[in-house]
Parts: sequence; C-alpha cells; structure tokens
Amino acid sequence: MAATDVQLLEGLVHDVLSEQCGTEFADAVQWLHATAARVRQGDEGAASALFDRLHELPEDGLEPIIRACSLQLQLANIAEERERLRRRRGYDVEGARQRESLAETAQLLADHDVDNARALQDLHVELVLTAHPTEAARRSVLDHQWEISELLDRVEDPRTGQSRRQVLLSELREVLTVWWQTDEVRRARPHVEDEVRRTLYVFESVLYDAVPAVLDELERDLAPLPAAPVLEFASWPGGDMDGHPEVGADTVTRTIELHRRAALGLLRRRVARLAGRFAHSERRLEVSPELQASLDRDAAELPTADVLGRPHQAWEPLRTKLGFIEHRLRNTLAARGGEPGYDNPAQLRADLELVAGSLGSAHVAAGAIRRLLRQVDIFGFHLAGLDLRQNATVIDAAVEALLPGYANAAEAERQALLADAIAAGRIGLERRPPGTAGELVAALDAAALAAEAYGPEVVRCLIVSMTEKPSHVLGARWLAERAARRTPGNQDALDLRFVPLFETLDDLGRAPETMAALYASAPYRALLREQGDRQVIMLGYSDSGKDGSFVASQWALRGAQQELARQAADNGLELELFHGRGGSTSRGGGPTYRAIVAQPTGSLHGRIRITEQGETISARYGHPELAERSLEQTLSAVLLASNVARPPAPEDWRAEIDRMARRSRETYRALVYDDPDFARFFFQITPIEALSELNIGSRPPSRGGDGSIESLRAIPWVFAWTQNRILLPSWYGAGTALAEGDLDLQRAMHADWPFFATMISTLEMALFKTDLGVAERYLELVDADLREHFWPQIAAEHERVRDRVLAITGTTRLLAGAPELQERLAHRDPWVDPLSHLQVELLRRTRADPSVDRQALLGTVTGIAFGLRNTG
Repeated sequence: MAATDVQLLEGLVHDVLSEQCGTEFADAVQWLHATAARVRQGDEGAASALFDRLHELPEDGLEPIIRACSLQLQLANIAEERERLRRRRGYDVEGARQRESLAETAQLLADHDVDNARALQDLHVELVLTAHPTEAARRSVLDHQWEISELLDRVEDPRTGQSRRQVLLSELREVLTVWWQTDEVRRARPHVEDEVRRTLYVFESVLYDAVPAVLDELERDLAPLPAAPVLEFASWPGGDMDGHPEVGADTVTRTIELHRRAALGLLRRRVARLAGRFAHSERRLEVSPELQASLDRDAAELPTADVLGRPHQAWEPLRTKLGFIEHRLRNTLAARGGEPGYDNPAQLRADLELVAGSLGSAHVAAGAIRRLLRQVDIFGFHLAGLDLRQNATVIDAAVEALLPGYANAAEAERQALLADAIAAGRIGLERRPPGTAGELVAALDAAALAAEAYGPEVVRCLIVSMTEKPSHVLGARWLAERAARRTPGNQDALDLRFVPLFETLDDLGRAPETMAALYASAPYRALLREQGDRQVIMLGYSDSGKDGSFVASQWALRGAQQELARQAADNGLELELFHGRGGSTSRGGGPTYRAIVAQPTGSLHGRIRITEQGETISARYGHPELAERSLEQTLSAVLLASNVARPPAPEDWRAEIDRMARRSRETYRALVYDDPDFARFFFQITPIEALSELNIGSRPPSRGGDGSIESLRAIPWVFAWTQNRILLPSWYGAGTALAEGDLDLQRAMHADWPFFATMISTLEMALFKTDLGVAERYLELVDADLREHFWPQIAAEHERVRDRVLAITGTTRLLAGAPELQERLAHRDPWVDPLSHLQVELLRRTRADPSVDRQALLGTVTGIAFGLRNTG
C-alpha cells in the first residue's frame, strides 16, 4: 500500500477533525492510533494507557472517536484499491503480462493447444448481484469514496502543478468534511427498492462500460467472440422472497420496471453521445439503400422526432439515423402519439448495424459503435435478468392449497400428481392461498405478465431454497406453468429455469438422488429439452458451512459437483453450476480466480453462475478499472478450468480429505450444536443483538423467532464472529482434522492439488484476521461458567489449526509469502483495535441498561466491518 496515499489522507483527516472538533480531539485520535500500534508490539504500558483512556471517555465523546477510526479505515481501503490500480497500470506501461489476466490465459491455452474459438463458443459466465446484508456502507458514503478516489488520481497525475495540487487538496478537504458530517449508520432500515436502486447504481456507474472494454480485450487476446453473449448478469433484489416479507408481486413488477428504465436510459445516453460524434457528411460515405430506406421509414413513422427539425438531417445521414434511434428508444419507454418504439433489442441492433455498415472505416466500426452493440447484446432492455427465489416449504404450501389431493400425498404420489398436472395443463383451484404462499403465486403471476410484455429475459430463474425432495422443484414448475396459462397473450413467454438450491450438508449428499428423480420425470425432462438440455443447480456455501464446518462444507461441495456433473452427462444434459459464494471464508469467500481454477475437472464446460454479494460488490466493482480486472480474472479462470484438464487427485489424497471432513464436522458440531450451553455463550460473546438493529439490509437476520442458532441465518452468524475477531466458523474443526493426519501427505497435497492449496490459503487468511488477544476482551461479557467451559476449547483448536497450517506451508508466520498483503492487513489493526475495545465497553453498558443510546455501539459494528472487509 502506497505510504504517500495513507500519509496524505491521514494528514487531511487531521485537518478536517481539527476544524470540526478541535485540535485536541484530532491529536487524541492520532494518539489512539500510535498507542494501539505500540500495544501490538507488546508494550504493556501502552496497553494500560489505551484501556484507561477508552474507559474514561464520556458518553458524548464516544461516537466522534468511533467515527474517526471508522473513517480512517475506509480511507485505508481506498488507498489499498488505488495500489491495486497502480499495479494494473504498471503492467500495462511495461507491456508485461499480469497474473490471472486474459493475456496470460491466452498463452496458457496456447501452451495446451486449446482451440480458442471453440473455448469461446462454450463460454458463458453469469454474475448474479445479490442484496445480502453484508455491505455496511451507505450509498451516500460510497459516493464520497468515489469522489476521493477520483481526486487522488488527479493529485497523483505528474502533469498536476503546485497551484492545481493545492486546489485539489482543498477539494479533498471539502469532500472529507461533508463525509464527516454524514451519518455513518443508517437511521432507518433500507426498503427493497433502495437495494434495487443500489444494485442499478453499480451497473450504471461501472459495469455498463466496463463490460464492453473487457470483451474487446477478450477478443484481442483470444479470438472473435461468438454471437451468443459470453457474459451476462442477473440480480436478486426485488425477487428474493425467501424469508423476506417485503418481497412479492409488487416488488417483482416494480423491479422489472426499474431495470427497464435504467437500461433504456443508458442506451439513450450512449446513442445520443454517438450522434454527437458521428457527423459524417453524405459526400464522404456511401449511404446504402437499406440505410436510406430506414431513414425514409423513420421520417414517416416518427414525425415528432427532434432530429427532423435540425438542418444537418439532410446531409449527415448517420447522425440523423442515430437521432431517430434515440427517439424510438424514448418511445419504447413511454410511447407518445401512437409513434412506434422498439419491440425488442434485436430491432435496435438491426438499426445500429445499418449505421455500422455505412461507416466506411474499420477503425470507426471497431470503436464506440461496437461497444454499443456489445451493450445491446449483454444488457438489452432489461439490464439484468431478475431471479425469483423462495423456500421449498412455501412452494409446498402453495401447491397444497391449489392442487387437489396433494396435501395428504406421500412424496412418490406428489411427484406423480405434479407430473400429471403439468402434462395435462391443469391449473388447479382458482384462488389465492393465504400468507407467503399466496404472495408467491401472485409474484409468479406478475412475472408471467412482465415476460409477456417485455420478453422472457426479464425473469431468468426460480430458485428453490432448501431443496430436499424432487416435488419441491416439480411444484415450482407447476406453479410457474399455472401462472403462464392464466396470463392473457403469449403463454410461452415465461421461460424460467428451475434451480434447486442444495444448502445443508445432508441436502448436498442427497442432491444426486433428487436430480435423478427429476431427470426421470417426463414433463420435467421435456422442459429441459426445450431449454437446450441444460440444467442449472445452485450450491449453497453459507448454510453448508454453518451446518458442519468450513472443511466439511468445501469437501461436500466438491463431491456434489463431481457427482452432479457425471450424472448430468449420463443423462445427455449440460450442467451449469450456480455457486452461492459470500465474502467470508466460511461462506465460500476468497479469491474468485483461485476458487474457480480449483473446481473439479469436468464440472464447468465453460458455463458458470456466481453470486456477487454484499461488500464483495463494492470491492470488485467499485471502480471501472477494478471491475475490468475482476471480470477478466473470472473469465480467465473459467476458460482455464474448462479447457486445461488436471490429473485426478490420488486416492490417498481423497481419503485424507474425506477423513478430515468427517473429523472437522464432528468437532464443529460437538461445539456449536451438541453442547446445549453454546447458544448462551454465542449470544454473550458476540454483538449479535446489535446486528439486528444495524440498518444495512431489508431482510430479517433470522428465519424464525425462537432465538436458536439453527434459526439464525448464515450471514449474521458469520458477521457476529467477525466482529469479535474470533472468526470461529472459518476455522473451527480444521485444527483437529489436520493435526490428526499425516503431515507429509498434507504437504504433498498442498504442493500439487489446487483444491487443497486453495483451502489452506483461505484458512491462512482467516487465521491472520483472527485475533484471540482482542477476542479475550469479549470474554468479560460472558458468564464465568460459560467462559471456563468454552474458551479453552476454542483457544486450543485455534492453536492446533494455526500450527498445522504453518507446518503445511513450511513458514513461521501467517501470510509469509505475501508481505504486501500482510502489511495492508496489519496497517488496519491500530485503527480496528480501539473500536473493538470500545465495542466491549458499549456492549457492557447497553446490556446493563437497555435505555442507553445504541448509536455509538452500531458505529463500532460498521467500523470493524470496514476494517476487516469481510462481514458475512
């Protein structure tokens, strides 16, 4: 991390704090950081001074200190992202190949004699943006971060003179001051539409222009792109009904409309910008008969088009045509006076191709208009397809209410009833079930109407959470078919892919049996034939990790992928795996490139779906150049994993990881689920009660109200353990499992098996972020009997996993092979540590007196989240 950015920003913050709170306060913040750093170095006197100072802070002095530390951590994140940009730009300046780049991938594919054109023909990556509550930053704060990053770019520009630099520094102080005066914590929980708009912001500000840039690079490095898109996007906000009472028919309709408005607005602006540039004279290009005919047709059909009143329309045919295109796009969104718009993106593309075909220059044809054509292909009029998601129990309830004879039937009979109803086109009873089941039926009706009005691409998938039986998926299929049949007009418009989501370890183990029954169902198999013999299956990292430990989850997911891929191939199907990864280790987090490359050979075939969740969206797509880097890493990894075969792991390696998974699960569950007192320990040692009050997502943190660990969602479960610096779900159980095995065998696995190496690397990162020294402060909040019972087990397991990871990697320090990463993470600690100590003090106060204002406590939660950059 560049010291210049850090020093500059810390100095500017001192200026802002001195103005806003006084020099004494600004100096106190710097003292806290310096003293916390000395504590890290083992200075006991500094530790005593730090704790005394924090303990003595008056009630009204807490929040400013917390906000100052939080601000410094967010600025450290900006400095880190700028360092990533410098590295990327440095490779480009030197003409060198960056690791995990498309240029490197092209060379690796060539080394293995891969047919690039065929590899691209098979390539299809779909990234799915979700609204899980793991992004603690407000939209307003993200805007300030964006401004600061842009200003720092200009400060660093070697062309910037001294006077201009002073102006830019003044602008930085201005932005930092406004940021300081902005509430860090939301005062109200966001609504679903807020989450939809936040997702749209990522598309509008970054992805819309980053995607064509990456596709251009893909074509330059490998081969011409096929006609079918190799990269697409989907979204969950507004369609994810699972455990979310605010999502239903109204949000589905509203979200599709917001997506459409955003897509058409982006297209209109890009077309208008192109029209401003394309001032080609009719004297210097040949107007094709097709283009002239289209101009004549446009003039007749669009009499109110602005372009008809402009003098240039007579001698600048391309600008005129683009003016007509922009007008048709406006009519597509809101028709006026009976004038036509575009029925679909294909019609827009045909008009743009008329322009491209009349340019008379390959240079111009390969520029802005080709990028616009790529945007039409990828984003269309829908921007990103909306996924629907609902729990299998709700789907069951809906079918039970609508299909006679279903409620009391056993599983085999249920499958038969559903198959018969689908084949015969029966829609069951004409009524709306009560509760969430009725809302699901209404949401499917809304999706069918939207698909009929705007095309099937607006709604992509129906994901069945907690799939345990074939009837759960067949039931979803019948409900969707019922909605389509009740829709006036084109009853085939709703073309959903039905996606079983296998989440727990038991469900993953039963997944092949469930899919075998579905493949044997005649109406379901007929649907797959209509959809190109493709089946999408989603694998849940979150619940499988919470259910049975990180190691057991990773091995179960890998085994399920291999068996499901083999089974699909045996049935003549192409499997597309949908990876529900989060940001944290226990939820499948870690570098995306390494995770994809480590996938089992034969499980990808060029196709993959991946969730982008919470703070990972900001980290990967918060800046156009970082977005391009993230996209090229994902595309590169899928190309390599699909086309460069790796030898299968030796049987003794598989046996060893199988043993480890069993022991890890046994050890983890013995602590978390089998010990009746652990729930009390968890609720006392973590700030879980504060997380439910933190307005970072619209979804409730629990699936039920019984207060059990089982009912708690995986995301707040992980978030809570991250806050107290234990990160228990990321490593507990791994120490016992690893320590009981053969060290030499594990070292060989680490050296030559990407799956195992990635698992150890992910563990190492989690262990580096774990800090039991800080965590011991949270023990002060725990009853003595619980503390004495549980803490020795946790500390011993942590020591086991840390020692074994170091022995496997052959190092004496965690992350020894990544000193820059080590430095970046270590720089945050002196800002995070005061927040942790204050959080303990505030938890003590608020638990003793519930009437105490909790804003300061919530501020520590967001600050620590910013510092560790993994919440859930």
